[in-house]
Amino acid sequence: MPLTTQDLALPALRARYAAGGTPTALCRELLPALAASHGVFISRPCDEEVLERCRFLEAQPAEQRGPLWGVPFAVKDNIDVAGQPTTASCRAFEYVPSQHARAVQPLLDAGGIFVGKTNLDQFACGLVGTRTPYGIPANVFDDRFTPGGSSCGSAVAVADGLCTFALGTDTAGSGRVPAGNNGIVGIKPSVGRFSTTGVVPACYLLDCVSVFALSVEDGAEVARLMENSDIADATFRQPNLANLEKRYSPGAAFRFALPNPQFLDGSFKGPGGEPVRQEMAAAMAQAVERLAALGGQQVSDFDFAPFAETAVLLYGAAFVAERYAGIRQFLEACPGSKPPQPPALASLHGDERLLKVIRRIISQTERFNAPDVFQGLQELSVLKAKMRAELAKVDILVVPTSAYNYTAEEEDPAYEAVTFSKNANLGRWTNFVNLGDMCGVSVFSGLLRPEAAAEVANGVNGSHDAAAEAEQQRRQQHLTATGNPTPVLPFGITLLAAAWTDEYVAGLAAAYQQTTGLKAGPLGHGVEPYRTPAAAK
Repeated sequence: MPLTTQDLALPALRARYAAGGTPTALCRELLPALAASHGVFISRPCDEEVLERCRFLEAQPAEQRGPLWGVPFAVKDNIDVAGQPTTASCRAFEYVPSQHARAVQPLLDAGGIFVGKTNLDQFACGLVGTRTPYGIPANVFDDRFTPGGSSCGSAVAVADGLCTFALGTDTAGSGRVPAGNNGIVGIKPSVGRFSTTGVVPACYLLDCVSVFALSVEDGAEVARLMENSDIADATFRQPNLANLEKRYSPGAAFRFALPNPQFLDGSFKGPGGEPVRQEMAAAMAQAVERLAALGGQQVSDFDFAPFAETAVLLYGAAFVAERYAGIRQFLEACPGSKPPQPPALASLHGDERLLKVIRRIISQTERFNAPDVFQGLQELSVLKAKMRAELAKVDILVVPTSAYNYTAEEEDPAYEAVTFSKNANLGRWTNFVNLGDMCGVSVFSGLLRPEAAAEVANGVNGSHDAAAEAEQQRRQQHLTATGNPTPVLPFGITLLAAAWTDEYVAGLAAAYQQTTGLKAGPLGHGVEPYRTPAAAK
């Protein structure tokens, strides 16, 4: 029997080892699945290297064994692992680091077994998981749907039972959307909680390393090992001590809010239209009931408007220029081109080293100048004050992890390279979080049957939009032609709060997870994964 996600959860692994199992035996079971995976890993250590690590751990006296002894984990390929190539999903960018990223080192020190570098949207630009030259990792529930990005490989590796946890990054939602799309947990820490030294920048001042796990408790335990207390580290931030000490007490009352209806469901224009909006609303209503059962009191006068306005800034204002700045040396060293003279920027439009959609995103930098940067910072300062005032009303803000489920076919690279519309939709509930200095946990919450909902409504999507209806018809034709017109997909929520309340959020998220009766991945949701028949591809 192949290993399952339940076999790889931390409690199960510890029970296995306590009963006499060994890391070598575990990895011998795991290695064939790692080798057979498609699009999940960009590179892996050779099997013998993994087994040598197992033998090293087995030689340790029991009293020297760390809390992650014998635990397999993966690392997103924009995070350095010494001796293993870092590509950020761009072949021309590849280099081999001599040191581990600071977030990786404590995991190895704790006894973890590194099993591979995972796929991602190139330079972590995307929430779809399809913007990569290394193949697309399959959504574990239904391979026709996007896995979510940019940390697509890390999420799929965990959800598909290839490792116990994986590191991702999260600047605009990359540690949350893939978790929601694959029915696992995504820990998005406060910016600065973990060091990002040794991480290829997406937006240096907003980046954080994230954790994908099979349960909130597993993810929170890993996160504690990674905390950065080195004041000499360039990415260190002084924590807010009051927030840092806040803890969730089971049964204690707490206040929570949802986005206003006009943001949550009134503007929904995704695949499936009105029937899916109704199903999403029912899933959120169920989440509210569960939170109330835990002691939550819903706050009705919460204004989500400043959060929505902040989300637009990340790609619609000068903040996008930080994506150019993070890899500027690489961009301005394009073979055959002359380095730009200050204050000019390298033109990316003909740079074939980058995928077209990534060129278009980063080249948005050309639209802005230095005064625009300061204007953006001023606008953000005003919005952050408004967000702080709203967050003071609650302990938790609750949002869908993602309100859209797109097929890989719908993610047309040529179309998206011009509009970015689907990716922007996926960022509706994520893009404001780091700009707003917040932390969060994405946790699985239920199932969606979007096309079944549309069938109940006799195909009427309620949009009164001819283009949207035509797109929905194309989608339904594709799902029918590929053998399953009624997919079943996971639904997740994200619990968000002010920075440095990470432990509080994790405690409440763990309690919420228990109320769902679900476990990670399709198996934990009671769903048979759908794989498109070869004849229908």
